[in-house]
Amino acid sequence: MRCTKRIIFFILSSVILLPLLFSCNSNKARISVTLIGENDGSFAMISFADEKEIVLPIDSLGKGELTLNITEPIYVTLYYQYKSPILFLTPGADISIVFEEAESGLNTEITGIGSEESRYLNFTNLFAARINDTELGEGEFLSLSDSLHNANLQELQKAGLSKKFNDLERERLKYFSYSTLPSYPYFHRRLTMDTSYNASSSYWDKLKGLMVMDASLLQYKEYRTFIAEAVERVSRKQYPELRTLDALIKYVESEVTDPLIAEMLVNRKIFRLIENYGPEVINDSHLDAFNRFVKSPDLVGKYNTLIEKWGKIAAGNISPDFSCIDIDGNKFSLSDFRGKYLYIDVWATWCGPCRVEIPHLQELEEKYHGKDITFVSISCDSDPVAWKSMVSAGMTGVQLHFDEGDTFMENYMISGIPHFILLDKEGKIISSNMSRPSDPATAVKLDQLLN
Repeated sequence: MRCTKRIIFFILSSVILLPLLFSCNSNKARISVTLIGENDGSFAMISFADEKEIVLPIDSLGKGELTLNITEPIYVTLYYQYKSPILFLTPGADISIVFEEAESGLNTEITGIGSEESRYLNFTNLFAARINDTELGEGEFLSLSDSLHNANLQELQKAGLSKKFNDLERERLKYFSYSTLPSYPYFHRRLTMDTSYNASSSYWDKLKGLMVMDASLLQYKEYRTFIAEAVERVSRKQYPELRTLDALIKYVESEVTDPLIAEMLVNRKIFRLIENYGPEVINDSHLDAFNRFVKSPDLVGKYNTLIEKWGKIAAGNISPDFSCIDIDGNKFSLSDFRGKYLYIDVWATWCGPCRVEIPHLQELEEKYHGKDITFVSISCDSDPVAWKSMVSAGMTGVQLHFDEGDTFMENYMISGIPHFILLDKEGKIISSNMSRPSDPATAVKLDQLLN
């Protein structure tokens, strides 16, 4: 019989971490975590709308505890494994969340004082248009989005919850229900293959009508995501001659008067660009915009930390090491490849774009055969069987798989695959985000190094 595991979270509202001494103050909150069953080193994460996160570590006895404080109702998301229930917390609430492992997956139970709203959020059928729905004609898509929004409002009304919650939830539902609207033109062109499609004035009027610049709405993750995507779409339409980031900054400068919304928009775009592609994607004018609009010490601190991380993998630095195995179980590290240039491909068997690059990578291997360069493909597949099967089917070059616990991807801040890295003969970084094999720039760079 399979053992069951129950993870219990007792939540009494949250935002500011306090000493682990709980009193009867209604603004204080305690999160107690109890893991019943085998302790596998699990932890949970509470995420707030402003992207702040608090880790809930679980000790060797399967217990963890935090005490927190809020003065106003808030929405938070609790992440545990693949579950991410949304919680509505009020000062003085006492909510118990139980995750119970079953054959069908993790079952979730939410009880306790002030838990009614959280049960509604997680167990009520609420819908938004899906990406596949963007294949619909524009009029049909707008009608579908309207009808889903109205249906969601009816579900809220039927729940019979407090007026305070209803007032807040109506705003959240608006941006939840229309979450796909900003990206409709892009996905409609892709799914229908109709590259001539241009959104009508009805679409733009609908989108702009939802673009309310109200800082009180920043408490909703749904609003932050919607307004960021909407501003990006509108700014690109308004300033087609500019690149995406430049257009967004110009739009913020001319159209956004609320400093908190301007801060969120500029920080979100610049931070995510650097997070994914490195600091070289921004220039002095972008940095100037960041310094003008982003004033939060927390956001500035996160930005500086991100820049420091990228600095560790800047060109000229010694590359972080890796621990890998080949198909026969032989272990390899970076030092095994010293003496030649090294072109590293981080990929997975399930990744479509990764597989597209394989023939181009093989062409490079053939072109530079016998030269001072080694091509190494490292799989990050969670299922090594799938990797071994694909390698056995005739893949060329050095084929490796990351050892369990290897931190190479984390050290290189790889957020998407395929990802390519180029190192020199001493293991120093030439490029931590090298061009793909299919990009002609790759062969040009390798020719410069090898000829």
